[in-house]
Amino acid sequence: MRRLSTPVFLFSAILIASGALYLHQQAVLRQQRMNALYQHIEDLTISYQHRIDDLTRLYDDTARELSESTERNEELSRELQDILAEIEAIEARNRQLEQILFNQRETYRNAIALNGSTMKVLSTSNFTAVQYERAWTRLGAHGLKGTGAALVRAEEVYGVNSLVLASIAYHESAGGMSRIARDKNNLFGLGAYDHDPYRYAYTFNTKDECIYYAANILSSSYLSRWGRNYRGDNLRAIGIRYATDPYWAEKVSRNMSRVARAAIPEGR
Repeated sequence: MRRLSTPVFLFSAILIASGALYLHQQAVLRQQRMNALYQHIEDLTISYQHRIDDLTRLYDDTARELSESTERNEELSRELQDILAEIEAIEARNRQLEQILFNQRETYRNAIALNGSTMKVLSTSNFTAVQYERAWTRLGAHGLKGTGAALVRAEEVYGVNSLVLASIAYHESAGGMSRIARDKNNLFGLGAYDHDPYRYAYTFNTKDECIYYAANILSSSYLSRWGRNYRGDNLRAIGIRYATDPYWAEKVSRNMSRVARAAIPEGR
């Protein structure tokens, strides 16, 4: 085997060492680049994680604000519904009041014009208890004081115009001061036959009881087409069977005018 000369050997050794050094440097550079890449990836990961955390917080805040906004909108919607319901109730009440005023005006107009004898008795006057009490005071009908509420209630229950009821009571009981009214609480002359009125007149525990009884009798017997005493729907028709006085309906009608004027001074 041929031995290498010293110069060649040294050159080869240097070449090998240089190659090894180069490879080592390349390995170090690759490692540095890999470390830098890993660090960059780690930095990106941390940055992305922070970004994700920020976005998560933003999402949570947005979701919370949206939820609060939704709740507020629902609350506002409920408030709006309540307001609309109140407006509807007010409008309904206004319509009711308009109808009440219309009924009062019509009843008042008929009474003042002395048309009470021909107006329908099954109608709504919408006069109030306060108005009747005012009328009794102004007319000096002391025996009828305290009957306003019963007159109004009788109209509501039996459909008989309360001004008609009040005027019949005022006429038949002489303002609540007749003996039959005082002793028997009979305001309508019920059962008071001409040959012995006091003896045969019905007795009631209270004046209110008498008012309800009279309203029921008028509604079922005198104003119902199937009633035993039905002759029509007005005072003249009622008077045919209710009283022997041929001018009874006209007298009650005049009393309607008096009671109406006293109940609603100057038509107010």
